[in-house]
Amino acid sequence: MKQPYLKTIMSMKSIYSLASSCALLVLSLSAAQSLPGLQVGEKTPPVSLQNSAGETVSLSQLFEGGPVALVFVRSADWCPHCRRQLTELEAARTEIESTGGRIIAVSYDSPATNAAAVAKLGLSYPLLSDEGSRAIDAFGIRNLEAKGKGEGIPHPTTFVVDSAGTIRAKLAREGYRERPESAEIAAAFEAL
Repeated sequence: MKQPYLKTIMSMKSIYSLASSCALLVLSLSAAQSLPGLQVGEKTPPVSLQNSAGETVSLSQLFEGGPVALVFVRSADWCPHCRRQLTELEAARTEIESTGGRIIAVSYDSPATNAAAVAKLGLSYPLLSDEGSRAIDAFGIRNLEAKGKGEGIPHPTTFVVDSAGTIRAKLAREGYRERPESAEIAAAFEAL
């Protein structure tokens, strides 16, 4: 008698969790559409980035392996909100990948700086360098108000992109302190 009751509770928890993730995704998608940058349905620009070894990687190469969450962060070096987000994504990486997607983070930091951040934070997904902010500009997410060492940083934004290079979801928050939750990225992959 206890087992059917427990299964019902577990089933209700699963439904609640899925509904919560979907609600977060809808709220994030509607908020993200009002922020700068490329929009859902647009093709990603033909840009290249550098991995931590300094090798050039094109976005089209990255998409060949299936859908990707391109997570643009301000800096993996000096931004505590970015480091927190990168660490949280690592903790949720298995859950996100179980939905069929992959995480690829991008910062304006140099490949050497990103390599140090990958080691320090224990990241197992790529953290690519956009030195010169060409990809950031091509995606239309450069924070034009940032000056000094922050010049060239993006508005923190996550683009969920399918294997054809089409943006299927755009996740962002107003400001730079709050970031989309891992569950929103997973829900976006599940919606593909």
